Amino acid sequence: MASHWPVIVGINQYQSLQPLMYAQFDALELRDFLVAEVGLPAQYCSLLTDISAVVYEGAAAPTREVLLQRLAQSCDRAGPEDTVWFFFSGYGVQWQGKDYLLPIDADPNRIEQTGILVETLLNQLAQGNQRQSIVMLDMNRPQSALSPAPGGCNLGDQTLALAKSLGIPLVLSCQPNQFSQETLAVRHGLFTEALIEGMRFHGCLTLAQLVDYLRDRVPELCQHHWRPAQNPVAAVPPGQQYAMLVPPSLVGQMPVGVMPPPELLPAPQPEPDISLPGEPSPIWPIYPAPVSVAPPTDEVTQPWPPTKPVELELPPGVLPEVTKPSAPSQSVPGLVPWQRWGILAAGLLLLGVLWRNQDSFVGGGSAPDAAPEVTAPSAVPSPVETAAGEVDPAAETVGEPLFPGTAASGAEALARARTALDQRQFGEALSWLTQIPEGERPEDYEALINQAETGYANAELSGAAALNQARRLIEPVSASLFNDAIEQARQVPAGDPAYEQAQADIERWSLVILDLAEGRAAAGDLDGAISAARLVPQDQGETWGQAQARIQTWEQSRVNRQLLQEAQSLLQPDQAASFQAAIAIAQQIPPDYPESAIAQERIDQWSRDILAIARARAASGQIPGAISAAGLVPPGTSAYEQAQQEISEWQGQ
Repeated sequence: MASHWPVIVGINQYQSLQPLMYAQFDALELRDFLVAEVGLPAQYCSLLTDISAVVYEGAAAPTREVLLQRLAQSCDRAGPEDTVWFFFSGYGVQWQGKDYLLPIDADPNRIEQTGILVETLLNQLAQGNQRQSIVMLDMNRPQSALSPAPGGCNLGDQTLALAKSLGIPLVLSCQPNQFSQETLAVRHGLFTEALIEGMRFHGCLTLAQLVDYLRDRVPELCQHHWRPAQNPVAAVPPGQQYAMLVPPSLVGQMPVGVMPPPELLPAPQPEPDISLPGEPSPIWPIYPAPVSVAPPTDEVTQPWPPTKPVELELPPGVLPEVTKPSAPSQSVPGLVPWQRWGILAAGLLLLGVLWRNQDSFVGGGSAPDAAPEVTAPSAVPSPVETAAGEVDPAAETVGEPLFPGTAASGAEALARARTALDQRQFGEALSWLTQIPEGERPEDYEALINQAETGYANAELSGAAALNQARRLIEPVSASLFNDAIEQARQVPAGDPAYEQAQADIERWSLVILDLAEGRAAAGDLDGAISAARLVPQDQGETWGQAQARIQTWEQSRVNRQLLQEAQSLLQPDQAASFQAAIAIAQQIPPDYPESAIAQERIDQWSRDILAIARARAASGQIPGAISAAGLVPPGTSAYEQAQQEISEWQGQ
């Protein structure tokens, strides 16, 4: 069974050069993504970073000797159907017309002896046992090194030419006349950020898919984070555009996610000018087909003047000091909306507590340890005096109804009082008991009154405490704790001074639960969103209805993601029918869902992949196979018209 053998290198703390910021993070996250999320066995993955030997068992420091040794081991261990993937993030230089990668122990005064010739590395890959190799280089360089070396070449030119001649797929993080950009906002180089993003969220399984994604996404990230233009460049030999980035057996385990909405992305922050004045250089094409895009608009790139080649003179054996501009400190991105709602709700609750207890804070309240004086309602209300000073006898036996405007017979009031006592709703029980006419009171009336009064007194003591305890439960932003708070607040009995406030809090907390659920969904956690929304109480009419509607939407989104994952698992390189089957599954995703846009994007890509397979067959003389493959391109896709045209041409041959 075919597998992959990645060799991942990321170097921050060079021994003789100024440190980089995020090269090590690039390597660590790529390794963790391949092992923890894709499912590649850890022993297949060689990680070389300056601290990886401490953090990851089996990793090593990226010295020249170790790096070449690990690459040789991976090439030796790889089988005839396997792929060796080499990723490098660190310094690179051009010395006497040749490109070098700099390991952690590189000496800038002894490049030939301590650097690693890219030619040596590519030759080693070309002579390995593996069926295929993939090379991705994020080479940082000093700004002064943008000047072409003798012969008019920049760092990367020779590497591209070598990869083309050896037939090794290669992706460079930027054109030879550009810098690799990074930013504190994502704590990565923008090339690596887009690389992992494409595989994690957009189903980039083949080299062609990833190159297409990097072509558009890296310049977009540069604009979003106010960085100078960066355009990746690749050399992809014919027939190798379908090189799989992960083993086919692990495709079904690839994570399928939804990109966070724009408001969850870090806000763009202006960063310092790091370009050199002059004229922009032309964009390098990808071989065999161009993939580069036009640089950002003048409005975005205005803060950075275009680069101008400057002459670089290197004395024999001396390399100028290598520096990489560091990103300035930026403020931590703000809280997302659902977090702000949670904090706002907690703040409002705290203000409510302070308002109701303001006497204690200004000195007018009782001592902290003293129990508040409790006055329970009497069994029979006090007689009401008339204007003449006489007592109104009608007021002696009629209690104040619990719910104004309602009336009940003595028997009904007694039944409701007993029910309320059984449910420990003592305030409600007292209200019903006082509405029973004296002639209709049962023999145990006094016992019922005593039970209700005692329970009411205890409830009044604990009512405010119960509500405050409920509020304290929501301090951590957790939907389950808001649910616990609601259950606690329900213990405040009707008629209690805190009852109305408790009901208002229950209503507000239900809204907060729904908002927390929305936040989880926005972050891609559909299971957590559904679990949270199910905690909205059913008696919260409108809010409960909204929660049910969102649950239905999220459950469908979960099904959509499963369909996308199933479609991905079917893809087989050079098998057009597998792409057609994947398209049929992706077409089952209904519109108006976030996954629908992803599905349409992949359907279009897969249709182009089918056409590319057909063209490859035609180029090798397999005309019937080419016609058969092109016929699988579905109508309505971006490649359909072209496929029909080429079918006609092939049929005429």
